[in-house]
Amino acid sequence: MINPCTWIGPYGLKCTCDRPAMPTRNYCEDHIWLIYQKGTNLRRRHKDIRVANAVWDWESEFNSAVQELVEEGFEV
Repeated sequence: MINPCTWIGPYGLKCTCDRPAMPTRNYCEDHIWLIYQKGTNLRRRHKDIRVANAVWDWESEFNSAVQELVEEGFEV
């Protein structure tokens, strides 16, 4: 049995699509790239990597400062 396209529409508006869904997908060929926009995961992944690198840089600076204080005789 072929499943129908489950397109809801922009902003949740109820639209109907009578076309069959693509194999192993819930949307027809016209609507699949409205749902799965190309490149969005890649941009999100690059942003996550930038944030993680910034956190690691701050953590590294903090650990360096703590190590310097320990070497000067302060207890942690």
